[in-house]
Amino acid sequence: MVWIRLYISCIAFLSVAGGISFGLTRLAGRVWNNENMILMLALQKLILMLYWLPISFVCVCIPRISYENGVKSYTGEFVCSSVSSMTVVFNLLGMIWLVGFLLSAVCAGIKMHRLAELMKGNVPVQNARYLDIFEECRRQAGVIRVTFSQNDQLHSPITAGLVRKQVVLPFADYTDTELQMICEHELTHIKNGDLSWRVFALVTSWIHWFNPLIYLLLRDLDSMQEMICDLSISIDNVHYTKKEYAAFLVKLTDQETANAYTLALTENRNQTVRRIQKMAETKKFMKPGKVMLGLSSACLAVLTMIPTIAVSAETAKLQEDWMRAEEVITIVEPQDHSAPSIEEYCYDSGNVVEIDGSQEMEPYSATVNLTRTINANTRHLYQYQSMAAGDIITIVASCDDSSIRYRIGIKNKETGAMSSISVTGRTNTDFKISESGTYTAFVENNNNFQIKVEGMAFY
Repeated sequence: MVWIRLYISCIAFLSVAGGISFGLTRLAGRVWNNENMILMLALQKLILMLYWLPISFVCVCIPRISYENGVKSYTGEFVCSSVSSMTVVFNLLGMIWLVGFLLSAVCAGIKMHRLAELMKGNVPVQNARYLDIFEECRRQAGVIRVTFSQNDQLHSPITAGLVRKQVVLPFADYTDTELQMICEHELTHIKNGDLSWRVFALVTSWIHWFNPLIYLLLRDLDSMQEMICDLSISIDNVHYTKKEYAAFLVKLTDQETANAYTLALTENRNQTVRRIQKMAETKKFMKPGKVMLGLSSACLAVLTMIPTIAVSAETAKLQEDWMRAEEVITIVEPQDHSAPSIEEYCYDSGNVVEIDGSQEMEPYSATVNLTRTINANTRHLYQYQSMAAGDIITIVASCDDSSIRYRIGIKNKETGAMSSISVTGRTNTDFKISESGTYTAFVENNNNFQIKVEGMAFY
């Protein structure tokens, strides 16, 4: 089916765009040495958007769609056609993609269920000292609608909830400084909307599960979010130093807290080492201006789209070549090698009933299916399309009974002029357009009984 091929093609084009943009961002990060963390995070978020925005797919399809006499016209097989071998291949690819998508979603659903079961053990914080410090940090961060809980199954503080935000602590005895670090870090995550972006990235990875670069992007996104939180609260903080903060990170390292739908102050030792190294290297936390963010994002989008559109257009062309090759194989079947009929030029004499089938058909393409049962003394017209002088309309048609004579041809919509030949059996005929205009292919049955004609017209 055409829609499966288009859907898989669109996902492939999106994956190419995301992969190229990720590579460009990685290259830019090495040039800048990841000094501007906020800018790098903004570009990573743009990459996620490029995994969703079908810009290249639209750019490939739009040139192949036009309007002829108020009717939508498809001028490229990529948009609306398929062949049997291609259908088999893309149906298989579609099934493979669907299995991978469902497995990814099921694994995520299991993690969500485990988290939901864990969150059932939350109880509101009762310690007045904890509540005072949390409230002070919440006001400073400008965060509202967030709850403060404790859970005896946790070993490290986490932030959870996409709608109902909550900071959850294990039942442990924290000093005022340690509690200040926890609250400032987790509330900064909430203020920046980090958990929503992580979940968005996770869903993106379900769709593009076959692309290994998406998993590198998820890892970089998590790491960048954590480093930005670290630097924004630890540099020039009046309550603690960077060294004290780093020591507390080491103390809290806990792999068990890792979950796709939570934000933990620290998860594993490798990540903790990278964060501490970054804090040691950074003396001042700089935020880029809006102009810099805008220009950088625009440059990344343009540099990504140019090669992506080129690759997508070539892929669409390859698919069209595939379809044409199989159509040619179908055409080059045993032909009727009897003496060809003489092409006749005439106008409608009114001797047959003319049926305008262009109003019955779906929006057409450069390839039109002629297969139809045609009543006695009836001329059936197919879809019209604008043609220029010198263009060719090829009609490939056949009738099961080789003894039956029928007529094929083309008709000018504006003038009514027709060019046709009388044929039997199977035929493959080119009709050259003598003057520009709107033309249709037709099949005419001059017999006193129905006939069934099969074939294609190539505009």
